Amino acid sequence: MARKRRRRSRKSKSRNTSLKGMVRKFVGKATAPVVFWQQLTSKDYSILNADAGYRNADIVTKLKVAVNLLTAPLSGQVIFKDQYNPTPNGQPRLNPGGVLNKWVGVAVAGKIYGAVGKSMKLPESAYIDKLSNKIAYSGIVGGFFDNPPHQQSGSGYSTAHVTPVTQQNIAVTRRSAMQTFDLSTQGAFR
Repeated sequence: MARKRRRRSRKSKSRNTSLKGMVRKFVGKATAPVVFWQQLTSKDYSILNADAGYRNADIVTKLKVAVNLLTAPLSGQVIFKDQYNPTPNGQPRLNPGGVLNKWVGVAVAGKIYGAVGKSMKLPESAYIDKLSNKIAYSGIVGGFFDNPPHQQSGSGYSTAHVTPVTQQNIAVTRRSAMQTFDLSTQGAFR
């Protein structure tokens, strides 16, 4: 009995000693959380990164914001009330239309590669097929709690240190568009 355990432990220790095996193991474990996080928070981070106050904030403040970005869409509640609140109404964000997103498209492409690769014996087709499942599930769950399209403007968010700059950007864009319009050419741009 002890010999079998020793043999098994030796096999499991020497299984992933190659660089390729270690990378595959890391990618396999990191894929689902990274896809979920990116899908859940990409629109919020586009609003946050537009503000110099957030960009210049210390790491503790950014971690507090990250915790709020995780808890608020799922539960409607924020842990750090003095930081960015992506759901100011206190309701969880539910977006059934968000399940069809870029990550689901990547997963479908991976599943197609896996199916074609199995019949044509393409390299890594089984592994890509397995990763596609993780990407699909994480993208679907992240998309379900993603920002609905009507909340992307940024004007409905309540924040302590982040000022929504969307309205300012619209005014600047309109003003710059009018400056490039040339009346002498009857509608052509300079």
